[in-house]
Amino acid sequence: MIFILFNLIVAFIIPWTIAIVACRRVPVLFLTVAPLMSLMSITFNQLGMEMGFWTLNPQTDLLIFNSVNIDFGYNPAAGLLFVFMVYFKKWKRWIVYLGFLLFLNGAEIVALSFDKVVYSAPWNVFYTFLAYFFGLIVLDLYYFFLKKSIRKLVDSN
Repeated sequence: MIFILFNLIVAFIIPWTIAIVACRRVPVLFLTVAPLMSLMSITFNQLGMEMGFWTLNPQTDLLIFNSVNIDFGYNPAAGLLFVFMVYFKKWKRWIVYLGFLLFLNGAEIVALSFDKVVYSAPWNVFYTFLAYFFGLIVLDLYYFFLKKSIRKLVDSN
């Protein structure tokens, strides 16, 4: 029970608290970015666990519950902060990408060292880096095209 509570606090409550405080003035992010990131997180985590690439601890009877805090907490909150820094704070894109890739992979390495994540062959940290990089690119493109389409809609009225 203590491990489930730890996962709830570290992977859900803390990330959402940080995201809400940082992005509170841009509520559109909560309606656009968070659902996409949750969908991507659920998809990749379920595929990875089902294919046996990794295991998340503690284990539950239903596979989907193993990653629920990550799928609805950590990853969406990270996506919100990423978009906020790129599109609203206007930080240099390459710095934000680099910072997020280092942070996300660093958190993954910490999770590995505490056996919260266990990789199976052939999965490794480099593949995780690529997965996070791919996810950030998809998120960046998604928000870019969303913003562009909203601007066209507003300009046409």
